[in-house]
Amino acid sequence: MFRTWPPLMPQGVSVEPVLLPGRDARFREPPFDRMEPLAEAVAEALGPRLDRPYALFGYSMGAQVAFHVAHALRNSGLPQARALFVGASPGPFLQREVPAWDQSDEHLVAYLRDMGGTPQHVLDDPDLLALMLPTLRADLTTVATCPYTPRPALGMPVHAFAGQDDPSASPERMRAWQRETDAAFRLTVLPGGHFFLNDHLPAVAGAVHDRLRELTAV
Repeated sequence: MFRTWPPLMPQGVSVEPVLLPGRDARFREPPFDRMEPLAEAVAEALGPRLDRPYALFGYSMGAQVAFHVAHALRNSGLPQARALFVGASPGPFLQREVPAWDQSDEHLVAYLRDMGGTPQHVLDDPDLLALMLPTLRADLTTVATCPYTPRPALGMPVHAFAGQDDPSASPERMRAWQRETDAAFRLTVLPGGHFFLNDHLPAVAGAVHDRLRELTAV
């Protein structure tokens, strides 16, 4: 998702996507299906790279991962992010209905069709689905089995992005992220559903850049 971001960022701002197990070059590694070990593994991998100002951005499930990574980094005494950017995933304390995670592959495919964002040729190819569904199921399990644990608010600004017509993360449910920070909170609402980022990448990347510029100027 974030591989197309570098050209949208100004000189001096690097984009470093986190590649989780079960994907691309790490396809043969078993994916995580629990949040705590996932967040701790990401935090450990990021630790040596946090020698300059940085921010975290997570979209959909990645928003929940980024949130838990921010807490894991704080608990480890590592440098904190300048900001947390989240999109298409409701505030962590809200009850989340995660459909199909413990149901049949047929239910998972139906879920993908309903959500949109998955190319039709993938949905129509049993071989591709057989490769993709185990990681998708693990992702959904990670979110579905992650209880909300009250903890001290993050000390960094949080900027949330919502799709106006996202059935799973409405603007109001995205506003609930405000509860997780004792710093500034912003909500940007864009046209579209759960995958609004596909149609508004320049706008989102621009908003991230502008916010980082504001924060580093303080």
